[in-house]
Amino acid sequence: AKGDGAGPTAALNVPSTPSAVLENRKCVLARRPERTMRAADFGLEAESVDPSSLKAGTVLVRVQMISIDAFIRTTLDADAYHGSTALGAPLPAIGVGTVVFSASKKFKAGDQVAGMVGAQTLAVVPEAMLSHAMRLPGVPPEATLAELGLTTGLTAWVGMHAVLGPPRRGETVVVSAAAGAVGSCAAQFARNRGARVIGVAGGERKARFLRDELCLAGAIDYKRTDASIGEQLDELAPDGIDFFFDNVGGETLDEVLARIRPGGRVVICGAVSQYDAGKLNVSRVDGPSNYLKLAERSAHLAGFNVMHIISRPHKLVWALGSVLVTYWRGRLQVPKHIENGIERVPDALLAMFSGGHVGKLLVNL
Repeated sequence: AKGDGAGPTAALNVPSTPSAVLENRKCVLARRPERTMRAADFGLEAESVDPSSLKAGTVLVRVQMISIDAFIRTTLDADAYHGSTALGAPLPAIGVGTVVFSASKKFKAGDQVAGMVGAQTLAVVPEAMLSHAMRLPGVPPEATLAELGLTTGLTAWVGMHAVLGPPRRGETVVVSAAAGAVGSCAAQFARNRGARVIGVAGGERKARFLRDELCLAGAIDYKRTDASIGEQLDELAPDGIDFFFDNVGGETLDEVLARIRPGGRVVICGAVSQYDAGKLNVSRVDGPSNYLKLAERSAHLAGFNVMHIISRPHKLVWALGSVLVTYWRGRLQVPKHIENGIERVPDALLAMFSGGHVGKLLVNL
C-alpha cells in the first residue's frame, strides 16, 4: 500500500505505517570451526525485524531459497579471503526472494530479487547487493541459483571458456568434483565442445552419474581401494591430459600435473580438499609438488575469480547469454538436492564437504 505522498517514506515505496513486527529465523556461526566443521559450530536463532526502521537504500527481503556453496566454508575462519563471518552473524549465502518493504528507489515491494541475502528467512539488504531476479520462460527459480547461477553455471562457463581458452574438439579434458554443481556444469560445457571428458568424483554412485547421465567418456572414483587416482588416469587417459578444470586441489591436482600434455592448460577454480581441513586461512595449504611439469611441457596454469571477469558488462552478457542458450537447448542440466527449512542449513553445508549429494545443494526456506 502507498502512503499519502507527503514525505520521503512514500517516495521510497515503503508502506506509510508498516505496523507489523516480523520474525526472522537465521542460521548463525556459533563458533569458529577447528579444522573440520561440526554441527555444533552453527546455531539457529530468532529475532524481531521492524520494517519501519529500514535505512535509506535498503530493502527487507523474504528469502525463499538459498544456495549452499563451498565459498561459505572459506568465510568461517577469523581471516578469510571472501571476508570473515562474525560470530553470531548469519552464514553468508546467495539466494532469491521477494521484497517485503523497501527504502530504496531501485526496488519496490513485490519485486523478485537475487543476491547475498544470507542464511535467514528475512534479510535487510543494501540495494547494491541485490539485482532483479531473472524471470525468463522455462527457467524455474532454482535454475537461477544452479545452471544460471553466479556460483555455479556462470563460474563453470567462465573457467572453461574465458581463462585459458576453451577445450578443443578431441582434446582430453579432466574435471575434478565433477558430480558437484560447478564441476557437472564444467564437464557438460567441455563435452558440448566435442572434447573427451573424464570426471573425477567419490563413490560408485557418482561415477555412474558421470558416465550414464552426463555421458562423459570416463569416470574416476577417488574412493576406490583397488586403483589409485593416478592408475585410473593412466587407464582412461594413456596419452595424457590437455585441459584440467580443478575444483579440488591436493592429490588430484598433483596426479594430473604429472600427466599434463605439452601445451596443456590447468584452470584453478577452487580447492575444496583444503577448505574444510583447517588449512585454508589457518595453517598451510598443500600445494602441488609436480608444478615443474608445467615448465617441462610448456603448459599453463591459471586461476580466476568469476567476479573479476563478469564485472565487465560485455563479459557478463557473453557468459550469461551463452549459458542461457545452452540451458534452453537442453544441453546443461544439473540435478538439485533441495533441503527444506532453515534448520537444514547446517546439515546441507556439512553434506557439501562430506560428499553426501550430487549436483546443486539448495535450501528452500
